[in-house]
Amino acid sequence: MTAATELVRAQLPLPKPLKGGECTVLRLFSFAQAYTVEAANALRKREEGQTMAEYGVVLAVITLAVIGAITLLSSNVRNAITSVANILPGG
Repeated sequence: MTAATELVRAQLPLPKPLKGGECTVLRLFSFAQAYTVEAANALRKREEGQTMAEYGVVLAVITLAVIGAITLLSSNVRNAITSVANILPGG
């Protein structure tokens, strides 16, 4: 039994059976409520994992953009460095 189930059971103490199916319905309701709480907690945990995956995708896109920019501009940067080196004395 998880902490969420115990918390729900502590909040909803089950009464002694009065009539035929009333206690069964209350038990079914408390089980459904505990299951819903556990499912919501599981979704929150999975959402954190999705956030990390999103950060990974953003990082990959930025890395590809930087590599593409360096590849496209490498000849221009090389020419600029060569022209500056030729201007300097002793070059």
